[in-house]
Amino acid sequence: MTGRGRRDPARQSARARVSRVSRFLGEVDEHLGTDLAAQSEVVARIEAAVDPDASALGLLRIVEAAVSADSRELLDVLADPEHRSALLPRLLTITGASEALTDHVVRHPDSALALMGEGHLSLDVPGTAAEVLRDTLLHAVDADPDRQIVAPVARVTGEEGIDALRRAYRDEVLRLAADDLEAPAPEAVVDEVSRVLSDLAGAAVEAALAIARAELDPQARVRMAVVAMGKCGARELNYVSDVDVVYVHAPPADAPDDAEAPDEEAVRTAEAMVARITEIVGAPGREPALWELDAALRPEGKSGRLLRTVDEFDAYYRDVAESWEFQALLKARPIAGDVVLGREFSDTLRHHVWTASTRAGFVEGVRAMRRRVIALLPTQHADAQIKLGSGGLRDVEFSAQLLQLVHGEADESIRAPQTLLALYRLGERGYIAREDADGLESCYRFLRVVEHRLQLPRLLRAAVVPELEDRRRRLARSVYPRGDRTMERLDRELGVVRRRVRAYHEQIFYRPILEAASAAGAVTSLSPDEARQRLAAFGYRDTKAALGHIQALSAGVSRAAVVHRQVLPAMLDWLSSGVNPDAGLLAFRRMGESLRDSGWYLGLLRDSGSTVRSLATILSTSAFATGLLQRTPAAVAWIDEADDLEPRDPEDLLREAERLVSRHGAEAVKPLRALYGRELLRTALADVLERADVRVTGAALSTNADVYLHGLLTALRDEMDAAGVPAYEFAVIAMGRLGGAEIGYYSDADVMFVHRPLDDGAEAADRVARHVKKLALAFTKAASQSGAHPGIVVDSDLRPEGRSGPLVRSLDSYRAYYAKWSEPWEAQALLRARPIAGDAALRDDFLSLIEPLRRPTEVPEASIRQMRRLKARMEAERLPRGADRRTHLKLGRGGLSDVEWTVQLVQLLHGHAVEGLRTTSTLPALHAAVAAGLIDRHDGEVLEEAWLLVSGLRSAAMLLRGRTVESLPADPFELEACARLLGYESGHGRDLAEDYGSATRRARRVVERLFFGFDDSADADDPWVGRHD
Repeated sequence: MTGRGRRDPARQSARARVSRVSRFLGEVDEHLGTDLAAQSEVVARIEAAVDPDASALGLLRIVEAAVSADSRELLDVLADPEHRSALLPRLLTITGASEALTDHVVRHPDSALALMGEGHLSLDVPGTAAEVLRDTLLHAVDADPDRQIVAPVARVTGEEGIDALRRAYRDEVLRLAADDLEAPAPEAVVDEVSRVLSDLAGAAVEAALAIARAELDPQARVRMAVVAMGKCGARELNYVSDVDVVYVHAPPADAPDDAEAPDEEAVRTAEAMVARITEIVGAPGREPALWELDAALRPEGKSGRLLRTVDEFDAYYRDVAESWEFQALLKARPIAGDVVLGREFSDTLRHHVWTASTRAGFVEGVRAMRRRVIALLPTQHADAQIKLGSGGLRDVEFSAQLLQLVHGEADESIRAPQTLLALYRLGERGYIAREDADGLESCYRFLRVVEHRLQLPRLLRAAVVPELEDRRRRLARSVYPRGDRTMERLDRELGVVRRRVRAYHEQIFYRPILEAASAAGAVTSLSPDEARQRLAAFGYRDTKAALGHIQALSAGVSRAAVVHRQVLPAMLDWLSSGVNPDAGLLAFRRMGESLRDSGWYLGLLRDSGSTVRSLATILSTSAFATGLLQRTPAAVAWIDEADDLEPRDPEDLLREAERLVSRHGAEAVKPLRALYGRELLRTALADVLERADVRVTGAALSTNADVYLHGLLTALRDEMDAAGVPAYEFAVIAMGRLGGAEIGYYSDADVMFVHRPLDDGAEAADRVARHVKKLALAFTKAASQSGAHPGIVVDSDLRPEGRSGPLVRSLDSYRAYYAKWSEPWEAQALLRARPIAGDAALRDDFLSLIEPLRRPTEVPEASIRQMRRLKARMEAERLPRGADRRTHLKLGRGGLSDVEWTVQLVQLLHGHAVEGLRTTSTLPALHAAVAAGLIDRHDGEVLEEAWLLVSGLRSAAMLLRGRTVESLPADPFELEACARLLGYESGHGRDLAEDYGSATRRARRVVERLFFGFDDSADADDPWVGRHD
């Protein structure tokens, strides 16, 4: 009782359970004539079971089945107190833990007798040797297991043979599970459990092959070997798992040696046998299927041929195989069929595994595959997934395999397919710290036990810790045979183990390198040459320089050196995931040297793993952002705060610029440039870390340029408008991409200058004209100068008459020019005109002046033809020599010019009537055109996709190298780097190229229709399309 009138639910539940157990045992006693319900040791055994109710009920079901089947031997054993003690405890363990195995005994009551006798988890017990298991299952289908018989043939076939095989297999699993569940320390025997399961799977495939041979190849002409891959190959199989295999075949023994073509009949028979083996072990039947034989790891995957010769396998792994396939090959082991052929497969292909790491990009390819697996996990199960999730079994296996592949070519002693053995040998040989190897082994054993316990209840594949408390409670009781068996303990220890695995995973690759570089306090024995080999495998090219950087960062006893030693293993790992690890490490060294005495920086490195990871991404991916960060290293602190990378509010930024001008006056140019550089860095960091898209980036860069140029003009006027200069107004009009508020890192600031004298008289006007020219020249020079901080190039070539015309015109001069000389292209250029600096009244009046030009109520057909001719001429004449029009970003097919000119034509034609078109920006105008029905929605989406992709690609190229590019990168490294900056997964550079080609090709077809007026029959790759006017 917990209080008057209240009952304790836990006690109430326990009493109900005791009542149910007593009732079930009472019914058992009625069948057997025993008094089990009164025997305290039996009741205690049931109470200790994973599920006491299921334990007692399962016993009752088995006894009832035995009575129904008249299984006298089992009933006699259970009724006899002397014999019962050898069976009942183990039987109750099974019934309390595995409904599937209980069902097996209910179907075959005599199978319970397999639980009598000693357990067999020791390699010293012959009953579980691979050869004995093979013989047992071959005997089940009445095939002679004599080793002298190369190809055993079953005498029990068809459904009867399948039933016999499956029952014999499950009898062995039943015995194994009882030993496993009763082991006082399950982690200590988990590797032996997996070994028995793997050998048992091999025996089952051998017996299935004997059945298939009897049915399809009784003369045993077919020479075929079944090679296990994955867990079965490594003898690490779970209770329930797909058995990954590949099939090797060879010509029949009676085939002539000089036969030029394969024996087609033998090949067809072998293919039929493969299909039959798959059915025997995995198809539905009277006895439940065992597991699936999965041949998806064969060359070319599911689209590849099921059968290949050894020579064909050899050619594939030599010339075609991807990086991850060598990981699978590392675990290959023949398990059934022609022993000589299986040995030939292993001997021929083994060397491919140990030379794979010398291939370019090998490690990154393997790691990319691991990242894709994690990314594909359902979000709701990611934390509960103990196999594939972060900190799970795969991370341990991945770590061991990768180190084996890197160092195994030179050191045969670490060539072990089993994960636990590999960890032991890697630690013994000094490739990882012994304590790290021991820690990973402990974590791996625990996680494997949890995985086994997840699968045992229903003998189904499972690797996700259940959410339901009742199921988690049973799981905990099965993981812990004694002591604290609560789900709280399980949840706590799972969390600890997964965090430890993640930590080990980050440090085991690089801590030995750090020790090799410092040559002090090493707990590993990695030589400098081996350290350089490992760095090279992980993508570092100048490994000698890399070791020098590591030594410089970590040497000594200073606080900086201590912190660097702590973070370098993870930092080296994260840098190696970038596109240029060497540049990233060099930049990290420079930052470490410049901030070695900054407590906030060292604290950030020590305490914020997410910040360090983001910093590694920046330093190893973007030369542009890295250069800016080295000028303003304090900005590293922004990375730790997501809000600090958000674009600044334009009004706040403008007020800050005005305060700088107010404080510094004519000396404000340098502080303004520092402000510009700081905000440019903020935008670049957000871009590299994928916290902003092309639209946000373009707007932020444009706002930054606006504020910088506004402040610059104000400061210069404070300096240059000395006494004696007649009163005037002056304004800067942004044009082009700046006018559209969509500039990139690469963009110049296209502008026009306009002024208006405020004093009457020709002399005053002349003096103002000379002065504003000096002002415009000073503005252009000051804006583009760079020193400690970058500037922005000001280009005024879009002014009337271009470079031949006056640099600065008065408002009246613009009015006169546009009234008499204006060309259609100039009206088009004015669509993007946007005042950004100078006197407000003049800015407004300039806009009023150009409004009729860029929003005409009618556009003459001749003007449209002229625009089309000009566009075609630009494509023909302005495309650089040797440039490919299919890949040129601005002038190429479906590039920026195509999309922007198409949108601008719609603006010219309809801007007077559609308010949404009265914008200087491309995408808002495009959206307005779609909303007004002027452009079809699908066409609009096609144009927008191309514009965003090309704009993003230009920015990515600038971020990568710090310089502009004109075309889609042809260099695979640069293409891959740009793809990574655009959010593609590692190794998908070609996907970017294909997406670019597809998007721009579709966009060009839309442009042909909407801008040039041609129908869909026009070929978008025809260089003369659009030039027919």
